[in-house]
Amino acid sequence: MLEPSPQGTTVLARALLEVVPVLIRRIHGDVPLECGPAEKNPGLREVSELRATPGQLALLRVLIDHGRCTMQELAEHLAVAPSTATAMVKRLLAQGYIDRNRDEIDWRAVWVKPTERGCQVFAVFDQARLASLSNRLEYLSQEERDTIIAAVPVLRRLIEIDQ
Repeated sequence: MLEPSPQGTTVLARALLEVVPVLIRRIHGDVPLECGPAEKNPGLREVSELRATPGQLALLRVLIDHGRCTMQELAEHLAVAPSTATAMVKRLLAQGYIDRNRDEIDWRAVWVKPTERGCQVFAVFDQARLASLSNRLEYLSQEERDTIIAAVPVLRRLIEIDQ
């Protein structure tokens, strides 16, 4: 098997860095930000009231996935400065989507966890994202969808590589 050329790897890297964030922004853009007074799905009203940034939604996702995190762990998971994580936590805390408590043993440690409301709102948001992507996939041919399906394990492997 031939090794890929550095130029080919760079071209692929540029293409992925260009396409993946735009796809994610489009999917997030499909989630309604404004709800009418007769909105059929009351959960979408919660999502529109959340008005969270992608970073805040990522923070909520980390907390849901891990159950709870310290502020330092949150900053590390999100690859942001601790002060940035703190600002995001303050906004979500004020909206009732997360709780913050001091550790009972080590009073210096602060734990952050999602509230039931935060979990419910994120579940609705996640369903809206899933519906958006599913809808977009319907526009592709079966062959194109099969190509994407075949690429998923390779993309997961890219995520798992530690450098």
